[in-house]
Amino acid sequence: MFRLNSIRSVLFVTFSGIIALILAISLLLFYWWSSDTLRKQAADSISASSTAVKEKLDLEYQKMDAVSQTILYSNLVKERFLDFSGREAATNEEAQVVLQAAKDLAEILVAMNGPALPVQQINLYDFQGNRFGSGFDNRRMKIDLEDKSWYPAVLDTDIGKIITEPEVDEQLRHVLPTREDVYSVSLLRLFRDRYNSPEGIVEVKQSVTNLFKSVSSSLKDRVIVYDDNGNLIYPPGPATESDQAYVRQFLAHSGGGRMENPDTGAQELFEVAHSSITGWNSAVIRSEQELFEPLRTFTKMFSILCVGILLLAVLLTFLAAKKITEPIARLHRSIKSTDLDNLAAPAPLARTSGINELDRLQIAFGKMGERLHYSMEQLMLAQRQELQAKLVALQSQINPHFLYNTLATIGVMAEEGMNGEIVEMIESLSDLMRYVSSDDTSLVELGTELDQTRNFLSCFGFRYGTKLSFGFEIEEAARKVEVPKLIVQPLVENAAKYGTKEEPPWSISVRAYSEGTLWFVEVRDNGPGFDRENLARFREQTEKIDRSGETPSLQVGGMGLLNVYIRLKLLYGNRMTFRMEDAPDGGAIVTIGGTYPSGSGG
Repeated sequence: MFRLNSIRSVLFVTFSGIIALILAISLLLFYWWSSDTLRKQAADSISASSTAVKEKLDLEYQKMDAVSQTILYSNLVKERFLDFSGREAATNEEAQVVLQAAKDLAEILVAMNGPALPVQQINLYDFQGNRFGSGFDNRRMKIDLEDKSWYPAVLDTDIGKIITEPEVDEQLRHVLPTREDVYSVSLLRLFRDRYNSPEGIVEVKQSVTNLFKSVSSSLKDRVIVYDDNGNLIYPPGPATESDQAYVRQFLAHSGGGRMENPDTGAQELFEVAHSSITGWNSAVIRSEQELFEPLRTFTKMFSILCVGILLLAVLLTFLAAKKITEPIARLHRSIKSTDLDNLAAPAPLARTSGINELDRLQIAFGKMGERLHYSMEQLMLAQRQELQAKLVALQSQINPHFLYNTLATIGVMAEEGMNGEIVEMIESLSDLMRYVSSDDTSLVELGTELDQTRNFLSCFGFRYGTKLSFGFEIEEAARKVEVPKLIVQPLVENAAKYGTKEEPPWSISVRAYSEGTLWFVEVRDNGPGFDRENLARFREQTEKIDRSGETPSLQVGGMGLLNVYIRLKLLYGNRMTFRMEDAPDGGAIVTIGGTYPSGSGG
């Protein structure tokens, strides 16, 4: 049976708990170490990615800047641009000159852009609003520069160039087949003549799609590009509330770290790289949930494996606890079943558990049983000898007491001249003395004891004649039980002594009977009954004997009933019977009793 307070349950629960705790701590430490390592690796990775994004954007910007500078420093472009810039053809010859200048300029710009088309569109503006385009849109058209958002900034810039935020190019959308919004970034410079006077503006345009093509194709992480003022560069289009929230967090935490996704509330890692060339900030964002998903999957699989290991360890722990506790349980059952009856057959000394300590314990218990058996035999022998000695001592107290009372009676009879009765009494006395001294044993059959008691009453009756009558009622089953010698005679003597204090006739009856495994002897008289003071004193003495277990010193006179009580107590212990009571119709009743020896009955 599995009990919570048993050794098996304590061992099982303790070791199972230790194993479970070790596995849990190991799993937690592994998850903590792995997540920390992944987080550091991810931080390094996205830091490298943000730097790569910045460098790619710088490279694209440098391509645009290179085309822009080539145009600015080309004298052919200046000459051809100035040839048709702001000129109206008055004659056919002038028209031919302007047309030729436009063709030459278009060819020059195409050659400068190159076959790889590093930029999508090149626009030249003069301050009269004339625009010359090269690229997807090759039209020459009149525009109002005041409507351009970048126009004041180009004129006021100290460095002579600006780069715009992504804007929808309406002119370019009309020449593309998709007709969709096309976001592009423009690099603008002042166009100066040979005397360094501003003559117009050079615009080099690149679509955001082309500009970030290499970025979006090489990274799976989210990329956001913004300028120092918090304006969104990428992704293009109107900034959403989520994008603005991201940018606000980036501005508040320069460099990198962890932040909360404004839409889902999940934790994310980010790194920001700033470009001194473009003035843009490239932020790369990676979700921790996606980052740790492989780790969580592995942790789940490892947890299942740990559960399997734990179940196996629990089973092994249970078996180990069972191996340890079963020998202890067998030893416990052996100890529990050990008593005085089977102490003579100690537990086997064979090694049965396979555990040295438990085998030694079992062997030690077997040897202890042998020593205990020997000690119990010696103790029981000593107790029997002690009991025999006490019974003999008490009986030796009865002998002079009985002889004293009998001689006193003979003396009284001699004074009264009862010579014949004295002779008969002396003969009866001789028989009683032979009974007392005939055998060394202190135990006799109850039938023999009652026969000698009858002989005593016959002697006692010589003095009183017909005034005293007595009778015996003896069950045959009670005659064979062994009782202490002279255990009934003091009761009869006490009944004769106190029962004759009333007026005759006097009667004494002795009854011996059995009830189950118990035998009883009842002595009854028709005298005045027990004196309350003497009865209380007697009970006080017996209670003291019961409490202390000590046998008091007894005097020859007046010690018969207490002597009987002590001998019954020594022989039967708490199984003895001793009752003193007044009879309902007058007189006194003394009842003694004990148990039949083991194996016999009434």
